[in-house]
Amino acid sequence: MKTGYGDNHFLLKIYGLDKAEFEAYYTHHLNHFISTGKGTEKDFLAHVWQIVQKRIEYFERKDPFSSGHPRHLSNIGKLTEFQQYLGTRDKWNIRPNDVLLKEKDGKIAELEAHILDLEEQLKAHTKYGISQKVYVEDGYLPTLIDLIQQLRVVELPSGRNLLKSDHHSPYYKLIAKYFNHGGKEIPLDTARNYFVGKGEAPIKGSQVPEDRKLFRIVPADQA
Repeated sequence: MKTGYGDNHFLLKIYGLDKAEFEAYYTHHLNHFISTGKGTEKDFLAHVWQIVQKRIEYFERKDPFSSGHPRHLSNIGKLTEFQQYLGTRDKWNIRPNDVLLKEKDGKIAELEAHILDLEEQLKAHTKYGISQKVYVEDGYLPTLIDLIQQLRVVELPSGRNLLKSDHHSPYYKLIAKYFNHGGKEIPLDTARNYFVGKGEAPIKGSQVPEDRKLFRIVPADQA
């Protein structure tokens, strides 16, 4: 595509496109450009950027009091949207320096805002951090797990469960995060293996042995 070989037609079509159609439209003309041996995508992109920019400047010079002003503004808006799409294809920084600098400044501002957000999240999480985990007597991790499994099904006088979760992860993550076993970390997978759904068989070796079921949680009036 060169001046005199369809630039006007190329630009006119843009005014009727949705953003979602930009890529297919650009790619169609890019493939035709390359197939005719006129150059690379870098050449194509540079040319398209130039004609789009010139057309924007053309409409910006139009009389703002003319009857066609609303249409000119609409065309400028659509061409600007297409230019923004072209920016996503610019791997060679062929766009003017002021455009590139503005884009980089915008990305820096976006990253700085993201960093501030992450710092706030980190502060929130730090509040719940611990310096020392709860020690579980060596060999009695299954006993702790048995108690937590009992708590999961404990019912209130109303018949409703004291605890409710649609997932097992809060329970086994609680164990791995806040307890150690005989002074050693409890691997997340180890804790997870003890928690299975109804009707599911636990992984071999991850059942609480009967001799480690030392306590029973019952209502106070039944104790």
